[in-house]
Amino acid sequence: MFQIKARDGMGRMGKLEIKGKVIETPTIMPVIHPNPEKQLVPMEKVKKLADVVITNSYIIYSNPELRKIAEEEGVHKLIGFDKVVVTDSGSFQLSVYGDIDVEPLEIVEFQERIGVDVGTILDIPTPPYAEREVAERDMEETIRRGREALELKRSKNFSMLLNGTIQGSTYMDLRRRCAEIMGSMDFDIYPIGAVVPLLEKYHYKTLVDVIINSKMGLPTNKPVHLFGCGHPTLFALAVLLGCDLFDSAAYALYAKDDRYLTEYGTYYLEDLKDLKQFPCSCPVCSEYSPKEVYNMEKRERERLLAEHNLYVTFEEISRVKEAIREGALWELVELRCRCHPRLLEAYRQALKYVEFIEKFDPVTKKSGFFYGGYESLFRPEVIRHKERLHRIRYEKIFITTVSKDVEKPYSENLNIPPTDVDILVKDDVFGLIPLNIDLIYPLLQSEIPELYDVEKEHNKQFVKEFMERYRDKIMDIVTYNYYLSYYSSKKKKINRDVIRIDRMLQYQYGFKILDEEIMERIIVRRSKRTGWIRNVFLVEGDEKKLLFTLRSYDNFLIPTEEGAKLLHRKIPYPKYRVVVDRSVERFAREGRSVYAKFVVDCDRDLRPYEEVLVVNEDDELLGYGTTILNGRELMEFNYGVAVDMRKGIRG
Repeated sequence: MFQIKARDGMGRMGKLEIKGKVIETPTIMPVIHPNPEKQLVPMEKVKKLADVVITNSYIIYSNPELRKIAEEEGVHKLIGFDKVVVTDSGSFQLSVYGDIDVEPLEIVEFQERIGVDVGTILDIPTPPYAEREVAERDMEETIRRGREALELKRSKNFSMLLNGTIQGSTYMDLRRRCAEIMGSMDFDIYPIGAVVPLLEKYHYKTLVDVIINSKMGLPTNKPVHLFGCGHPTLFALAVLLGCDLFDSAAYALYAKDDRYLTEYGTYYLEDLKDLKQFPCSCPVCSEYSPKEVYNMEKRERERLLAEHNLYVTFEEISRVKEAIREGALWELVELRCRCHPRLLEAYRQALKYVEFIEKFDPVTKKSGFFYGGYESLFRPEVIRHKERLHRIRYEKIFITTVSKDVEKPYSENLNIPPTDVDILVKDDVFGLIPLNIDLIYPLLQSEIPELYDVEKEHNKQFVKEFMERYRDKIMDIVTYNYYLSYYSSKKKKINRDVIRIDRMLQYQYGFKILDEEIMERIIVRRSKRTGWIRNVFLVEGDEKKLLFTLRSYDNFLIPTEEGAKLLHRKIPYPKYRVVVDRSVERFAREGRSVYAKFVVDCDRDLRPYEEVLVVNEDDELLGYGTTILNGRELMEFNYGVAVDMRKGIRG
């Protein structure tokens, strides 16, 4: 069972329960040799770092001595690890040698017999760039074996979970088709297979295509394992694209070649030997100098290098998790992808899929938007803003520029006369920023350096298209100034702050929430400390009812009970709704979290972390809160929290 606890991009920090044992994702599974004499890093040290490891069931099966121990005492006892043990089925050996002497169902049954926690089908790993006929034939055989393995598992009531590997070589339609078919079979975890040759040849751009096309066809409620990916430089990008699990033999294989892993590249020990100390503070690097390690006997040198490589691998995984928690994974990816030109190329390829990625990217983050280069112009935050600009119902528009000397937010630092004209400021990154919404994430919560001229050119076409779309509503400077003069002398005054709240609600929810009658009864309270808007009230007689509070870190309008009722009246069904089963209606009204398995319908266009209305099947308002999942995930997940409730509404 898998649930999401935090997220950024398509990356998910989750909790995966396997046979009563819990692991936190994303994580790395060190590859453990089933023969203890050949295991380079002692298991005592592996245990301190890893909650899950992977070993090879085919090697165990093929070695009479190892097989005997595993069948009598179990795989956990064999390798000396009492947490989660995953096994490969021999597919790697199949890819290297072309044939292995075990039947597909036989190796699946063997994995269950030795007490494996997660087993793997014997898939056919088609190498990249194989002939299409070969790739399609191998994929069909993998699907057939997967179906038979699941039937065996169910008929014999196996306790182990089962990996259903996605194949298809470098034919993206085959990857999607394989993912869709395997995804419909309800495997427990979905590895993406046969990518090691791409990694070895630095074909990261193609790797991105393989990952995303596989993700497009896979169910969202299952973890994805990127088979064979173990270098720290790749983790951030792979997690951003939705990979949850990795396995690493690299920590040991690189050590045998005297290679030293870092999160930004690989070094040969010989090139480091003249340094006073290693560029790392792990236990190995803190105790030994490069020259000391270089002069050691080969076996000891390999062991210490492997230990360092394992430490730095887990350190990067921890760094990725923290970036997800902070909402800064995109920034980490932009940093890592500048470690190698092929990684930067891969990141740019990923951004070509931004329309797909945007559906999973949270609408708000605790960390601001940090511009990391030209690629940042294509991030989901920017693309989403440009799309949501069209949610606002403009009547009169004036487009202008603002001096770089004016600090954000422009709306608070410019002397703007009261007006109902929507003033839009040209922006090098976000294209256009309406002053009425410039407090809201990511517009205010962004750090952008002075851009090169080529970067400044990027949004000219967007601005041109926007002006063409709204040409009947755009004022030139003369008309705008004349209208301001008329407005100040003739027009009924409307509080400028009320207009801003109206536009912010349209931008956030996509509908006109405040009609003219309500706008006349809206009052706004500003913070005594910052002077910025903090609360929105509705006046009813002698009473002021709090509708919304502007959240401090992103200035999203967070509804109160009265605000939720207003949204429910003004937003048509099913928009911004999560519909729950009647069996949990009472719990929703009590303000308890909504669990995914009780969601029966929803607005399919929802994005993670949006403020939503929780209703029953008759659209009666039960409460309101923040959705952890997007619209597709709400319909696919059956475990974990779906909506973090703010408050229930009694019937």
